[in-house]
Amino acid sequence: MTSKTRAAFISITVASFLAVIKLITGLLINSLVVISSAIDSIMDIVTSTINYYALKASESPPDKEHPFGHHKFESMASFIQSIIIMLSGAYIFYEAYKKFTGSGIIKNINSGLYIMVISIIITIVLTFYLNRVAKKENSTVLKADALHYEIDILTNSGIIITLIIIKLTGNEMIDPLISVAIAVYIFYSAAKLNIKVVKELVDSEIPESVKTHLIDILNKYEEYHLDFHRLRTRQAGSKKFIDLHLTLCKKITLEDAHAIADAIERQVKKEIKDSDITIHIEPCTDKDCPGIENCKKKPKIENKL
Repeated sequence: MTSKTRAAFISITVASFLAVIKLITGLLINSLVVISSAIDSIMDIVTSTINYYALKASESPPDKEHPFGHHKFESMASFIQSIIIMLSGAYIFYEAYKKFTGSGIIKNINSGLYIMVISIIITIVLTFYLNRVAKKENSTVLKADALHYEIDILTNSGIIITLIIIKLTGNEMIDPLISVAIAVYIFYSAAKLNIKVVKELVDSEIPESVKTHLIDILNKYEEYHLDFHRLRTRQAGSKKFIDLHLTLCKKITLEDAHAIADAIERQVKKEIKDSDITIHIEPCTDKDCPGIENCKKKPKIENKL
């Protein structure tokens, strides 16, 4: 089990525990905000399970049907996660409407407070762990999972404030009102996640900061090439695909041209994690080329390449 799949498995376990204790507590004290939080945790179980199997699939090596690998399974899992998050928000809206038009008294508020405080502590630890693994492995799906739990921390804090207000004022209407606010925030977060994942699925460019880093690496090797052009990038899950055309002096040997391209590819893979780069070599088109010995920008072929 890799660090990414292990993180997803731990996420499933923690979400299951939190869902059970929140749902039982919410039903016992008749609090919609606590039940809403339990529903969110149930959605966490579903999404974390999808993430777990998506990560296992994405780590499979390329095969005949998927020569570029299975990395988009991560993006698909994140897309499904965003839809499920939206559905959970819609359900909370529905429950809030029912409580506005119905009745019900929250009982034993102290029990709800204790459970929500315990839930926040556990969620903070889990979020820290997921963010650490996501950063280390550059995993989109784990970043999405961590984001979901960060939202849980905020919403659970809101729930605690709601229960305290109800305890002090006795105003039951604050329960569905806060639930609506939570649902709105859930929709907003899901929409942001959805937009990010769609960009990956339609092969948008890698992040601008990563692309700038890539160009900086290519510029470090400018003494070896005349120019580079037709630079194209895309991202699938945590995998970054790069291809470009590299113009070299037409008088150098094929062996030296390969050495230059190979050196650049190695450096890119070293500095940009999970990158897959393909370089197409082109000869210069200068008809009056004086030859490599007299070329003003001749590549300096060295053993270190």
